[in-house]
Amino acid sequence: MRDFLTYKSGKFCFCHEFNTLELAPLLLRATILNETICDLPILPELASSIEPKIMYSSISGTAAIEGNPIPEEDVKRIAEGENVEGYSQKDKQEILNLIQAYDLLSKIKPSSASFQLTEDLIFMLHKLVTHDIPHEHNKPGKYRDGLVHVGDKAHGGVYTPPKIIEDIRNLMEVFIEWINCDDVVALNPFVRAALAHYYFCIIHPFWDGNGRTARLLETVILETSNVKYVPRELSNYYYKNVDEYYMAFSESIKLKKDPTPFLVFSLTGAIAGLTGIKNSIIRFIRVLALKDFYFHLRKNKKLTSRQYGLLTILLESPTVFTLKDLNTKPLLSALYLRASTQTARRDLKKLTEAGYLTVNDEHEYSLHMHVLG
Repeated sequence: MRDFLTYKSGKFCFCHEFNTLELAPLLLRATILNETICDLPILPELASSIEPKIMYSSISGTAAIEGNPIPEEDVKRIAEGENVEGYSQKDKQEILNLIQAYDLLSKIKPSSASFQLTEDLIFMLHKLVTHDIPHEHNKPGKYRDGLVHVGDKAHGGVYTPPKIIEDIRNLMEVFIEWINCDDVVALNPFVRAALAHYYFCIIHPFWDGNGRTARLLETVILETSNVKYVPRELSNYYYKNVDEYYMAFSESIKLKKDPTPFLVFSLTGAIAGLTGIKNSIIRFIRVLALKDFYFHLRKNKKLTSRQYGLLTILLESPTVFTLKDLNTKPLLSALYLRASTQTARRDLKKLTEAGYLTVNDEHEYSLHMHVLG
């Protein structure tokens, strides 16, 4: 814990002590999930599809928290250089700025030594985030010197961060020293990253762009600690649960020397993201295994070419279908155009009894993804 007495805003406390009973099970789950993901074989084809999607989703999410309406699919178009119509120049500039900020983070690689947060990096990220964004007072890379109010009554009340530049400069100096001290660096990276996010927002050192900068700091601490994919996914979780996000800040501020509510919220988001990423990777691996399995069955004449084609189509384009759909759904009807209803029924019976398809009480069929266990 580090107490600091400001000139105008009283005592400010940086605290890395938290409710262990609440956090321990969450930390265990997050750590195990991350280790599982790190141990899974990530093929280049999968990585090339996961990473851009997460980046576009994250940029859309972190911007949306601040009121930017540009969705993930249009973030992708902007990133690809397309001139997307229907949005203000300010909204599009925010997205372009975040793309540049994420590009900067991608160049900071994990190392054996713990990542040290610096004021230069904070200034650089803030400059990128707020470049060419009109604001009455904000100057990119320059600390605020004036009064602001954060939050609202609907989300736990209004908070007034330190207001004079001398206090902000001093607090940022202490913050950087504290987040890099041995005790905090030794914490689980999920905790250290969330603490950096929380206390940066509490100081609120800039006129504009504080939330986006804080979430980028959280991302870089996690990514340099070999936490894969989910650091950028967190911003999307915060957006989807934005009310709880603001409430977590308010609850922790009221406790003064206990950031547990915010840490619990952040870790819950990390677990949700890690679970989704793990499931995506496992599904990709499962699809590869099933492709090989179906090819083996066809090679050994356990499947007809039509049955093999049906399973392969369902693997590439999962869908629920009925016997009738084999003659009406475009992808499936090409296979069964010249087959009788009796032949189609016989195929479904054989594939279901073998466990390759499942069928429900409404006679709807789907691929059995767990047939190999």
